[in-house]
Amino acid sequence: MTSIIKETQSIKEAVTFINAIDANKFSRLISRIIQKLHLKGERTFSEDEEQKLQAALSLDKQALNLVLETAAFILEQAVYHNMKPASLQQQLETVHLNPEKAEMFSQAWASAGPELVEKLKHNVFAPKKLEYVGWQLNLQMAQSSQARLKSPSAVLQLGLRSEESEVQENVFVDFNHQELLEFYNKLEIVQGQLDSLT
Repeated sequence: MTSIIKETQSIKEAVTFINAIDANKFSRLISRIIQKLHLKGERTFSEDEEQKLQAALSLDKQALNLVLETAAFILEQAVYHNMKPASLQQQLETVHLNPEKAEMFSQAWASAGPELVEKLKHNVFAPKKLEYVGWQLNLQMAQSSQARLKSPSAVLQLGLRSEESEVQENVFVDFNHQELLEFYNKLEIVQGQLDSLT
């Protein structure tokens, strides 16, 4: 089995802090993180809640941030790799997380993971979404150095919109025949990969 969670320096530090946290408090912490993980750009805890957590968990601000970011990272890896709960637990124990805490991750993942995966499927990870595609064909028949010239090209207009804006940004892409054929072949590969996932 390939190790997905590598024992980096920050993981080692986070594991030390996590192992020291009271089990009941950690269980609630993981539960909250997994509930909020799908909300893009939203913090898991407010500033006030983080200050209370620092006192409750006996961690300074930097240590708390490391614990929160590492826990979220571990759960994101579980989502991305569609890990089985037992595999997640085994990998966490490999990076020296104590078995009790590794089991808490595993249980939280087993109970809330499928719902989290469904929520994340509907999130858009790209900052911009394709809203419109237009096209135009051009044929250049001559230029100053050549009287007889046939140079076809296609111009694609891609209308992009970010989630925060109502304004559509237009991107124009000019292709000659060979470039358009290569682009088409790449789209066919992407389509094939998407079809194999569904």
